[in-house]
Amino acid sequence: MRSAQRVVDTLAAYGVRYIFGVPGAKIDAVFDALADGGPQLVVCRHEQNAAFMAAAVGRLTGTPGVALVTSGPGTTNLATGLITATTEQDPMVAICGAVQRADRLKRTHQSMDAVAALKPFTKYTGEVNDPDNVPEAVANAIRAALTPPRGAAAVVLPADVLAATTSAAIARPSPVPTLGPAPADRIAQAVNLIRAARRPVLFVGIRVGEPEPCAALRELLAVTDLPVVETFQAAGVVSRDLEDHFVGRVGLFRNQPGDILISHADVVVTVGFDPVEYDPRLWNWHPARTLIHIDEMPAEIDNHYQPTLELRGDIAATLTALVGPLTGSRLSDTVSADIATQRAALRDIDEEARSRPPAGAGLNPAAVVLKIRDLVDDDATITCDVGSHYIYLARHFRVYQPRRLLFSDGQQTLGVALPSAIAAAMVRPGTPVVSVSGDGGFLFSAQELETATRLGLSFTHVIMRDNTYNMVAFQEELKYGRASGVQLGDYDIAHFAAAFGATGIRVGDMAEFEDAFTRSLTEPGVTIVDVLVDYSRNTALFAELHDDVFE
Repeated sequence: MRSAQRVVDTLAAYGVRYIFGVPGAKIDAVFDALADGGPQLVVCRHEQNAAFMAAAVGRLTGTPGVALVTSGPGTTNLATGLITATTEQDPMVAICGAVQRADRLKRTHQSMDAVAALKPFTKYTGEVNDPDNVPEAVANAIRAALTPPRGAAAVVLPADVLAATTSAAIARPSPVPTLGPAPADRIAQAVNLIRAARRPVLFVGIRVGEPEPCAALRELLAVTDLPVVETFQAAGVVSRDLEDHFVGRVGLFRNQPGDILISHADVVVTVGFDPVEYDPRLWNWHPARTLIHIDEMPAEIDNHYQPTLELRGDIAATLTALVGPLTGSRLSDTVSADIATQRAALRDIDEEARSRPPAGAGLNPAAVVLKIRDLVDDDATITCDVGSHYIYLARHFRVYQPRRLLFSDGQQTLGVALPSAIAAAMVRPGTPVVSVSGDGGFLFSAQELETATRLGLSFTHVIMRDNTYNMVAFQEELKYGRASGVQLGDYDIAHFAAAFGATGIRVGDMAEFEDAFTRSLTEPGVTIVDVLVDYSRNTALFAELHDDVFE
């Protein structure tokens, strides 16, 4: 059997359902094998977007998506998608074609050191030089992508290796083995520290978004008074019936109720937290205070992150082990009242933001975000691009299931929202999918509208437009008193969308936005709602820091 067929067989054996690719001569043997069956092949318009889609499938399902690309620029075009997936711990695998082995070191067409190019962006990269090694290389790439911290892996396959025959095969898939709970003595120490604390806080991060850790966290919350602060990537780990434990989401700016709660905590329990989510120097300016680290990964020691106690093991198993001894743990009336004050502040922030009239042309961006929140249900998946709108969604958009509000947090990569929405519409058919971007980020990946319409997908994309790179602009204003290099031109979304078989609607006020958005949720196909927003308050808003409110 050709080793190209073994690539497909190995991916299928490990449960891979989707391959996103751009074809080319050095990888066409795998495309040929896929014509006879295997995971669903989605032909994309750019390799970077193929990587974004594969990573989104990994985040949403826990099983890696695959990007299938050819040699040379087909491979190098993956770089941004791979580093984004690795930084943000989305499991995905890249299968990359390469020139035949005889040309590997020659200065010839598309010859390059692909391993050297991809290795900085991945957890694992290997180039196969023998057809018998193909199945094991693909299997090991999948396992590397799924081993915490999850991320991207790549396999480079020369064209002559793919064409060669092999009898080697993976007899059965080997899943990544799970860990047990943290050692019992450390769990006992953690229980004593938490019970003795006056103001304990659970600071929950990215790795709690998986089903088992999320369920275990909820079990712990149900039997204690412990308050929870989420990172952006942990959005949704607190369910509706546990809402009283939620004190907000933090990241980027140190001025949210959750930040205030953490700043006054005497014991901070980080659960599945990765420093890339929120740099510890921004929230832990008391490095000597009690910090309990619960994770599969050992702590990454930092001047501002030096745990008093590390509970290393399976997160779900460790949290479950804490449930019994912490059952009935209660906070004092004073601390409970302080937490209630911060929860009220969360509501006040939403209402003040919703009601604030825009200062210039366009709608209030917070009001637009809150209107979207009002109009979708808990089954909706919201994918968020990077830009000023990203900060408003992080502040105001509440979700109650994990992996329902998707951010590019670690790399803050422009262009991820639309490809992620395509992936979400594929893996969650029949549920609402909404992607949100600025007018700048939208054009980074807008060519994939053709991919979405060709697949017959249905979702809504909202462009919050101001015709600038505003997230850069307001930071320049704060640094230099002026903005530079941020101005963009306008474009006609109705004609642009129509060219790809989608529907584009530009709205002028909130009533028009609500009408267009509501209709888009039930109409088949892709609808793009373009709304002008007023970001004129951003500079003042993000220069503010809340004063301390605890005694």
